[in-house]
Amino acid sequence: MTRAAPAAVDLPSLLPRLRALLAARLGLHFDERQDDRLTAALTRVAGPVSPARFLDQMELAPTRARLDALAAELTVGETFFFRHAEQFDALRVDLLPLMTRAAPGSPATGPGGTRRRLRALSAGCASGEEAYTLAITLHRAGLLAQGVDWDVLAVDLNPTALARATAARYGEWSLRATTQEQRSLWFHRVDPGQWTPLPTIRERVRFAQRNLGQPDALFWAPGSFDIIFCRNVLIYFEPSALRQAIRNLIGALAPGGVLFLGHAETLRGKEAADQEGLVLRQAHGCFFYRRETPASTRSWPLEWPATATPGPAVAPLAGLPAAVTAAEPVSDATTPDGGAGAGTGGDDQALLDEALHLIEAGQVEDGLRACARLISPGTPATLQAEGLFLHGLAMEERGQLPAAEWHHQRAAAKDASFALPHLRLGLLARRRGEVIAAHRELRRALELLEHESGDRLRRFGGGFDREDLRRLCRDEMQEIRA
Repeated sequence: MTRAAPAAVDLPSLLPRLRALLAARLGLHFDERQDDRLTAALTRVAGPVSPARFLDQMELAPTRARLDALAAELTVGETFFFRHAEQFDALRVDLLPLMTRAAPGSPATGPGGTRRRLRALSAGCASGEEAYTLAITLHRAGLLAQGVDWDVLAVDLNPTALARATAARYGEWSLRATTQEQRSLWFHRVDPGQWTPLPTIRERVRFAQRNLGQPDALFWAPGSFDIIFCRNVLIYFEPSALRQAIRNLIGALAPGGVLFLGHAETLRGKEAADQEGLVLRQAHGCFFYRRETPASTRSWPLEWPATATPGPAVAPLAGLPAAVTAAEPVSDATTPDGGAGAGTGGDDQALLDEALHLIEAGQVEDGLRACARLISPGTPATLQAEGLFLHGLAMEERGQLPAAEWHHQRAAAKDASFALPHLRLGLLARRRGEVIAAHRELRRALELLEHESGDRLRRFGGGFDREDLRRLCRDEMQEIRA
């Protein structure tokens, strides 16, 4: 006699309860387009317990171990060493010299002018590549020789990722954007295809579990950190946790300190940023925020005034579903009606939105397949160009820069009025040291941005408006000429 099979569980009906649990206990937001991911995570974490029974238990008495297990399943980030190297270049070349020679009372000095420790935070550090890259950057700056000590604190919600970070053993994929020279200088090979940062780097980095979206007055005390990297983390929070995370980051930044967000994130439109003296700046082709002091304002070489145009708290460069669904289109009186990128078919536009969402959620291969479906003879050329551009941005995020450049070139060729591929091509050329190509692409981007459609700026402009991006082009061209 055989035992009857257990009744099938209606997992989709349980997902609203799981979303509510994740929002209430971890501050995380997952919409309906991530149902497959949530279903798989719920099934794995529940284990031998039925998913319904697991949720019953978690709603009644959630345990830290089970919350950690959910966090480990759902907060796996794509990361690698020297990701968006231009941000680390801006820190080392432009910012650290100012901080180390700043006036008493600023980040590099303590009371009475005595030197103190420069404190850096990698917020949402995942498996540690960002934190160790930050430590390498600070070591390269020669701070100790200038009498400035330093350390890096790296925090994340995911305990499994933190264990990997502490073990500090990395394969070729994590080092895909690391040159052979960088490997020989800063890493030690422990096994075939396995590398670890040198002890002089590892000893400067500490790891701890922490939820950025929860209040902690002691940890986030005013002036706690001089340098904060919080890249591609804010996009995962539900609204109330997002507001708390932004308050934490802003409040903990020391006078003269700097905050780097992901290329897809911005604090634009947040009154707290203005009230706390955070000013948007740019260098080396990237944006960041700086808490200005009278001395730092005088010393900064590039003026970057804030504009009055409101924007979303977190808006897309590529792949932010919350911004795609909730952010208002960019308001710009000079935007021509029916410009490039407007008026595309609803199905194709929904597919573009889906590709944006998938890539942001870390499902890059699925997102790229959606992009590929857009690049077909029956799709309008303007939308094909946007699919190619999104593909290029995904390649940049993965550190595959030649592939990124190829897709941006195809996007620019598909739609000659599309400004943003030229901007990315100019910034990539500048990173390679090809100043003539960089100047040519940035100049073309500057010209086209004047008439770029508001819809494209909303989707792909990283939360920055038309004049911000035009100013970025002008400043980069000025630096090239210098």
